Amino acid sequence: MKRVENLNTNKNRELWIDYARGLALIMVVLAHSQIPSKLFAFVSYVIVVFPFLTGYLMKDMSFKDFFAKRTTLIISYYYIGLIGYILWIFLVPETFKKAGNLTYLKSFLLVRTDLLEKIPLPIVPLWYLIFLFVAEFMFIAFRNFHVLPYAIVVGILLRFFYPGALPFKIDVAFSGLYMFWLGKFVEERRTTFEKFGGPIGFVGLITWTLVALLVDGTSWNIDYYGTNPLLTFFGEIGTAMCFFSVGIFIERFVNISKNTNSLLRRFFVKYILGIARLFSDNAIFAFGYHILVGGLTILITMALGFTVTEETLREYWYIAFALTFGAMVLLMVLLPKPIKLFLTQPDLFLKWLRRERGSRK
Repeated sequence: MKRVENLNTNKNRELWIDYARGLALIMVVLAHSQIPSKLFAFVSYVIVVFPFLTGYLMKDMSFKDFFAKRTTLIISYYYIGLIGYILWIFLVPETFKKAGNLTYLKSFLLVRTDLLEKIPLPIVPLWYLIFLFVAEFMFIAFRNFHVLPYAIVVGILLRFFYPGALPFKIDVAFSGLYMFWLGKFVEERRTTFEKFGGPIGFVGLITWTLVALLVDGTSWNIDYYGTNPLLTFFGEIGTAMCFFSVGIFIERFVNISKNTNSLLRRFFVKYILGIARLFSDNAIFAFGYHILVGGLTILITMALGFTVTEETLREYWYIAFALTFGAMVLLMVLLPKPIKLFLTQPDLFLKWLRRERGSRK
């Protein structure tokens, strides 16, 4: 089956990546459901999974190839963001707005998603698309000029000396370079890491949990790396290693289950673990629309006569998550792929449309 919506277009990627990315995306939806602060601190670390996986999949490419493949990320940011901006302006009650329309527009255009009260909330998760473009460009450029190790060190040091957020996530791209490198490092030594996947994953989970719950969370979007950036750094590495190990474990479980006669196990693989693959196959759609979909469920709830405030959302966060998660699953299953492509990547949708018209002649 051809996949057209993944953040990475490598068609031969390994199965574990689908599950790791999908689980991380589900946790992103959870993070944006007004969850308690301690739980948010824990979940916030999953942001590192995406650059880690991108680094793992990264291949050598020229600048020409890079722009040909990655410009669609910029198009998706502004396209989905414009949809979110328009809907925010016209549909969101004034009680939920904390800035003027022009301020919202300026923050959106400059990708200042760190200004949480000055940008429409549905746009906030889209910051990662611009970050990925800028960070991968930096990675390729620094590697080509043989200064990548120095750039990675500078990026890590920036976490300790907060210079202030820059437009287009330039500063976040610097500080996140090391996670791309880590992904590439693991890919080059896949056999060794897989051999010791269990212990590595366990240590990673313990490190992630202790740092998140006893120290603080991490929020790349707002250039915040915890009260102790050094411990946060280790917590991020632990998270990446944990997801690598979990992904490998799930991949093995799925492969074994293909030849089993157990209906329960096959059901679990197809309909439970399959949800993670569903999110992975619709990564940009999930990134771009989960807050918007969650907001629409709130509007529907209010239209039915229920009173919804920020306080009630925090108190009943699990209901908000269940509604958003369920709605996203239904949309990803029921919407035809061309429609999802139209909603996320208009440039690729037009290419698909031209191919379809050409095949009918």
